[in-house]
Amino acid sequence: MLKIDAQRLKNILESMKSRKILVVGDLMLDEYIWGKVERISPEAPVPVVDVREESMRLGGAGNVAKNLVGLGASASVASVIGEDRPGRLIMELLEKKRIDNRLVLMDAARKSSVKTRIIAHTQQVVRVDKEIRSLIEIEIRDRLLGLLNDAVGSFDAIIISDYGKGVISRELIEGIVSMARKKDVPVNVDPKERNFSYYVGVDLVTPNTKELGYGTSMVITDEKDIVEAASRVKSRLGCSMVLVTRGEHGMSLLDSDGRITHIPTSAKSVYDVTGAGDTVIACFTLAMASGATPVEAAVISNTAAGIVVAEIGAVSAPWDRLYSVCMEECVG
Repeated sequence: MLKIDAQRLKNILESMKSRKILVVGDLMLDEYIWGKVERISPEAPVPVVDVREESMRLGGAGNVAKNLVGLGASASVASVIGEDRPGRLIMELLEKKRIDNRLVLMDAARKSSVKTRIIAHTQQVVRVDKEIRSLIEIEIRDRLLGLLNDAVGSFDAIIISDYGKGVISRELIEGIVSMARKKDVPVNVDPKERNFSYYVGVDLVTPNTKELGYGTSMVITDEKDIVEAASRVKSRLGCSMVLVTRGEHGMSLLDSDGRITHIPTSAKSVYDVTGAGDTVIACFTLAMASGATPVEAAVISNTAAGIVVAEIGAVSAPWDRLYSVCMEECVG
C-alpha cells in the first residue's frame, strides 16, 4: 500500500474535525430485521425467520452524512422526502446523529424510500423496497435549489449522493455545479447509471466497475479497461478526477494530470459491502477538504472502506478507529 508521512497523516485526520460538508441526494430509511432460521416454511420452500431484533438506520445520502459525522466533520443534508411516518423517522434519525436537516423538504405527495433487510445468522435473506423513483416535482426542485443557493458558500465541499430515487436530476446537478463554481466549492459525485451523462463539470466521480462500464458502454475486465474507461469519463464529463471502486481489488484513481494510481484493498475480511461506496466518497471528500492530495485521500478512504465492510449493514468508520488503523497501516 502507498504510504503517508506520519505527521502529515495526523494533520489531515485532525483537520477533518473542523470541516463542514453538504450532502445532496436521496435520503432513505434502512430497516433491519434480525433473526434466526431453524426451519423451512410448510407453505413454500422458504426459510422461516424467527425475529429477535429490529432497528432503523439512515440510508442513501443519510448514510454518507452519518459517515461524515462519524469522521468528526459537521454534515448537512439537502433532500426531498415524503410527509409520512418513514419521513418523520428519517428527520428524527438525522437529529439524533447531529446531522443538520434544515435543507430537507417534506412533500405530502411523495413516498419516503424504505429498504427492509431481513438478516439471519449474519446472512441477508431478502430485501423489500418501498419507494418512488420518479423525479421530484419541478416546483419542489426549484425550492430546493433556492435553499442551496443561500447555503452553498458556507461549506468546504459538496457531495452529490445519487441513488436514482428521483431527487437528483440534470437540472439540479447543473444548478449545484453553477452555484459551487461561483463560491469555489468542490463538488464530488457518487453516481447512478441513469444520470451518468449529467455530471458535467463536477470535480470527482466515484463509480464502481459496473457504473463505469455503463457510463462508457465498455465491458470492464482488467486494469487496462479501467484506465481506458476512466479516461473516457474524465474527458466526457470534464471532471478533474475519477475514483473507481473495485471491491476486493481496491480502487483506482485517475487524477487531474491523467496519472493512474491503483490502490489494493486494505480489508482483512468482508462480511457486507452495503454502504462501502458511501464511506469512500465521504472519507475522500473530507480528506481532500482537510489538505490531503488526491492519492492520500484515496489511501485514507480505502482504509475506511476496509473497516466498514467487516461489519453487517451500512455502518460508518469512527474517527478514532480510522486514526488507529491509518497510523498502523498507512504510515511510511
